[in-house]
Amino acid sequence: MRIVDTHLHLVYPDRFSYPWLGGAPALNKPWDATAYFQEAGPLGIETALHMEVDVAEKDMEAETGFMLGVHPQVGGAIAAARPEHQDFAAHIERLAVMNGVKGVRRILHTQPDALSQSALFAENIRRLEAARLNFDLCVLARQLPIGRALATKCPSVQFVLDHCGVPDIAGGGLDPWRTEIKRMAELPNVAAKISGVVAYAKPGWTIDDIRPYVEHVIESFGWDRVVWGSDHPVCTLTANLTRWVETTRALVSGASQSERARLLHRNAERIYRLPKKATRRYGRLLGLKPEAISEYRRVHEAVWPLVLKQIKNSNISNYSIYLREPENLLFAYYEYTGDDHDGDMAKMAADPATQKWWDLCMPMQQPLATVGEGAWWAEMAEVFHID
Repeated sequence: MRIVDTHLHLVYPDRFSYPWLGGAPALNKPWDATAYFQEAGPLGIETALHMEVDVAEKDMEAETGFMLGVHPQVGGAIAAARPEHQDFAAHIERLAVMNGVKGVRRILHTQPDALSQSALFAENIRRLEAARLNFDLCVLARQLPIGRALATKCPSVQFVLDHCGVPDIAGGGLDPWRTEIKRMAELPNVAAKISGVVAYAKPGWTIDDIRPYVEHVIESFGWDRVVWGSDHPVCTLTANLTRWVETTRALVSGASQSERARLLHRNAERIYRLPKKATRRYGRLLGLKPEAISEYRRVHEAVWPLVLKQIKNSNISNYSIYLREPENLLFAYYEYTGDDHDGDMAKMAADPATQKWWDLCMPMQQPLATVGEGAWWAEMAEVFHID
């Protein structure tokens, strides 16, 4: 199932200043979009929102502008802002005309508690409603009451609570965090982000260390008010992107397809006002044995009707296979218009007619040497497209 990552940090030290990274040596290096999507693509992450990285104030707007064009799969940005400043209104006006800005964030978990409690701060956050911008709320577990008070003062602004409210997972800090999450979830203008939690666990954590925190947030907010985020590269402090995605899928494996879709992409598209990606394109490569070329061409002149029906029932259209000789490479291209690519591919694999068709074709084919064990077609990353 496809994923919208609502919390991707990208770091470009050659362009921007990151004062806080001096105290975080494990993260103090470039983290670029291309490298991220090389790992994210095969995991089903199709779109990501860039989350501001607490750059120096002089670089805040430049960071936002750069990230909006950094990669075709970065579908928007949550910008850095300073609601405690008198010039916040002018800043928001400039952000509002930048196509792709979905919200703002002011880091609070590293700041004095009093910062967000002023009348000016709340007044400025209320300005976000008219600009149609969200506020990502990043507070420590002990600061959840402060965050709740702010969201209460701004009932028409959409808040997104980052990182499950930053629980102390390494210290087993379920309470009073658990109670405060319940109280936060009582506010209809607050959604929660399932993100960041592995960074707050001990190295060597297991899924059972993470489970009670994720499950409590989902239970408290419900499936319609949760979104997913990688918090990459911060998640690499105790894991990597692949492990966090695999852990998420395992944690929600017992949920319905609709519930998983709401967590992994539907809610993000609604809450952050993302255009729904109606059509997704796929390209794949496979070898063809030289002695089988003629027979492969012949059988594809009359593909069985039940196989064609299953392809359409799997929400696939514009399916083409090209042959390149003398390298004897098959290039397959198709467009997918469904909501659960992995699920539809599983249904296709279980179809008896399709299985018989594969039994006919697979002896003629040859997987590339670079594909993983058990894989057949080699996945390809899209690097350019124009309608």
